[in-house]
Amino acid sequence: MRKLRVLRLITWLPTGGIEKKIVSVLSRLDRNSFDPFVCCLRERGILADKLEEIGIPVEVIPFRSRLDPFGLWRLQRLVKRLNIDIVHSHMYRANTPATILKFFNPHLRVIGHYHNVDTWESWRQLRLDQWLARKRDLNLAVSHAVRKNVIQHLRLPPEKIMTLHNGVDTNEFHPVSLEEWRLIRKELSWPEEAVIITMVARLVRQKNHRFVIENASELLRDNSQTFFVFVGSGPEEAALRELTRARGLENHIIFLGTREDIPRILAASDISILPSSKEGFSNTVLESMACGLPVVASDVGGIREIIDHGLNGYVIEMTTLQGSLQPKAHEFVRILRRLIKDPQLRASIGVKALQTVEAFSIDAMVKRTESLYRMLWEKGTIRP
Repeated sequence: MRKLRVLRLITWLPTGGIEKKIVSVLSRLDRNSFDPFVCCLRERGILADKLEEIGIPVEVIPFRSRLDPFGLWRLQRLVKRLNIDIVHSHMYRANTPATILKFFNPHLRVIGHYHNVDTWESWRQLRLDQWLARKRDLNLAVSHAVRKNVIQHLRLPPEKIMTLHNGVDTNEFHPVSLEEWRLIRKELSWPEEAVIITMVARLVRQKNHRFVIENASELLRDNSQTFFVFVGSGPEEAALRELTRARGLENHIIFLGTREDIPRILAASDISILPSSKEGFSNTVLESMACGLPVVASDVGGIREIIDHGLNGYVIEMTTLQGSLQPKAHEFVRILRRLIKDPQLRASIGVKALQTVEAFSIDAMVKRTESLYRMLWEKGTIRP
């Protein structure tokens, strides 16, 4: 069979979980079978350089709206010029123009990828996606929970959408030796005796950093050598820093910003947390578990498809507080307090976490992706 030419379509390429996963997958695609390309619909983003360094071309076609006629015309020309066989798009803003291409290219295969639950921002978006999702050759969801959510909201026939779990690169994310652990802590100015609770997430409301700050004082009563580390940046940063100052927690909450050394930061941490209001299938949870950390995460999206509560991590039930969905604070504090006090418990949960991620390798995800591309091209339809 000849090489298939695949175009990944996405809004842009910042250092986010979805975008980093695209880089990880495309860098591992069998180049004897596939020619990968990427097109951004807003701007490049920092990860575009990484793709081009490994020989994957990145084009930019700015769209003024999701149905921008001039943008669609330029995208159609790109697909023709590159002789693309499969367009694989990510999230609503890219899924929409990708699907429109089907009307001009009947032989083009189009895959729409869903990365979270309840992603439609308006009734109009929902209605348009209900129509377009049926026109695609295949829809993918990052978890069974996301697949169920898409089927329910789009009234989509179950055979039109499959689950493709994210994978983690265990060559990049893994535990480190005691010597390296000490070296990393020294570089980061973290005391060896400190308990480091790390949260890798964009600083946006959905991730609930405010919830962590509001409950931090309760945990510091038990161990003053407990520190919370926020890795990431975003629009909530100024407000979160102000709340930290107002609570008198400047010495216990560390804002690291956007980092390129996340594997080392996680490996030098003791606990990972993700108290989000919404998740599809968290890369951060997988990466933390691959570093041997116990994870405490909200019971949202596909989290329970990774974490078996009390065995390889902890899942916190959700409650509605002042109109927003949050983890139950008393459960969050109780479990973290137990983990802070008991290093042996942290170690035993971490061992189970390491065993779990063996089933979620990046190589398995790549092989599954390649198989889907081949089947889609050869058969035109795939049954879940």
